[in-house]
Amino acid sequence: MKKILLYLLFAFNLGAIIFLWTNSSHYYLTAGGGSGLLIAFGRLAGLLMEFFILLQLILIGRITFVEQQFGHDRLNQLHRWVGYGIAIFILGHPLLLTLGYSHLSEVSFIAQFFNFIKNWEDVFKAFLAVFLFIGVIITSIVIVKKRLRYETWHFTHLLMYVAIALAFGHQTNTGDMSAGNAMYYWFTINFLVFGLILFYRWLAPLYRFFLHRFYIDKVVRETADIYSIYLKGKNLARYKFLPGQFANLTFLQSSMWFTHPFSFSAAPNGEYLRFSIKTSGDFTNKISHLKANTKVIIDGPLGVFTAKQAKKTKFLLLAGGIGVTPIRALAQQLAMQKADCVILYGCKTEADIVFKNEFLALNVKHFFLLSQTKNQALGNLLPGRISAEKIKLLAPDFLEREIYLCGPNNMISGVLADLKTLNIPNSQIHYEKFNY
Repeated sequence: MKKILLYLLFAFNLGAIIFLWTNSSHYYLTAGGGSGLLIAFGRLAGLLMEFFILLQLILIGRITFVEQQFGHDRLNQLHRWVGYGIAIFILGHPLLLTLGYSHLSEVSFIAQFFNFIKNWEDVFKAFLAVFLFIGVIITSIVIVKKRLRYETWHFTHLLMYVAIALAFGHQTNTGDMSAGNAMYYWFTINFLVFGLILFYRWLAPLYRFFLHRFYIDKVVRETADIYSIYLKGKNLARYKFLPGQFANLTFLQSSMWFTHPFSFSAAPNGEYLRFSIKTSGDFTNKISHLKANTKVIIDGPLGVFTAKQAKKTKFLLLAGGIGVTPIRALAQQLAMQKADCVILYGCKTEADIVFKNEFLALNVKHFFLLSQTKNQALGNLLPGRISAEKIKLLAPDFLEREIYLCGPNNMISGVLADLKTLNIPNSQIHYEKFNY
């Protein structure tokens, strides 16, 4: 029901914008000829650009009532595609207006463009905003993004707020939203969205920190490249999260203050929170340098990779590499509930297995699949990878189970292809890809 209401809210606002545009651009649409149509649709492109930018902020705003309806992975995918679509409006808005007015004024395209920049109020600021928006879009293209550090990519996206501020005066001082009810409506939706962002991304984490005073209790090395961070604080029993969820952590230590997402690797216990992290980048390579008593700001919990989504009572948990962290927390919850659960955990070698003894203590059926071993099967240590054949062998009743999958993106893609060959309904498969 909540999801339907969000869809209706989106449709209502899109309809309201088009209605206001048809009223304010009526002359251009009906009596302006070809140049009038160019101007009218150029104005519409500007309105839709701002509307979908606000939608982008909602999608990545960590707004609980939105995030819990769609999940991090789906919001992230939608955010990426909406971002590419916005590029059409960003380019179409100035292009159509310049073409329309140059034809109407009988001057060249270039002359009209410079007339806008020089003589029209706030247009130069909007021109700068367009460049910033284009820069953000370019850094989101996969081939570019892969070459950037997470911190660099994150900083470029913060420039989007600067771009919105630069363009806002242009929207409200001239054009379709500059007077009357249209202006009030435009101010309302803009300030409402920014209010939600301010609350959920800044005020809520700060309030949570004030309430619980999270700090690092200890850092424990689990394997050669994986460390567990144990956090303590005040009234931890009041900090609610579900196994399988993640949070954005900000360590208040020099050179470590950039915010990064990590999954809870232990179920709620009222004594500590645990996040287990693989050293695989510029930031995570410094995890071992974290000091005890360092303060930590937590933004979350987030994600819908939880047993709450399950409709069946039997489970198959599939983990690869560091993807075992939310699986470990889920397994602990299911073990406490005495649920029928099978775990397949893929690693390179036995030395790479994280939480081996903890899985044994949970007393749930589990198998470690080792991709780089030539040894024969020994107990629950098996050579190979998670595959359709292994699933049929180790969990032959897989069609009766809810399947939870977490691991590197290429592993997730491969296993999803295997699950498809097994004719498992999509409704039984749960996963989240953590891309930035």
